[in-house]
Amino acid sequence: MDRTDHARLPKLAETCTNGAEVLALSVTRFIAAGYMTGDVACWDAGHACAEEILGPAEGPRLVAAMASIMRALRAEREAPWQFMPATCRCVTRDEVSLIHAFGLARRGEHDALTVACATLAGRPTAPRLAAAFVIAAEMLDTLKRLLDCADPPRPAEPSTLH
Repeated sequence: MDRTDHARLPKLAETCTNGAEVLALSVTRFIAAGYMTGDVACWDAGHACAEEILGPAEGPRLVAAMASIMRALRAEREAPWQFMPATCRCVTRDEVSLIHAFGLARRGEHDALTVACATLAGRPTAPRLAAAFVIAAEMLDTLKRLLDCADPPRPAEPSTLH
């Protein structure tokens, strides 16, 4: 392969429609990195990222939803899932497909989601992945409402009382 075989990778701003999708993708990248390296620090970083923005109640729920998608991808996908580092502004084609599937799930387009998940998995069906997207989409809708607020929730200040 030479340099002319590579198309320009899209940017986050071109792919994600809102802050909830950007946060979800970042957390998913941390989880994927944890699986790739076997280092729990990646998962801790994903939790820290989510909790910094959403607080201690909603942050872990987002991480759980994204972990569900990653576990489904690992179980049903035939090829490795390609991803960028959590803070990268570019997205891979696999990540574009992930965000597209989120959109389908959020709009309730279940037939199209079923096809998109099968394509993303590289197999005739991917029911576990489709189910994970439906659950994560509900979480993303909740997050979008939280992030759209003028004063989104923040983690509590540490207490000096012990």
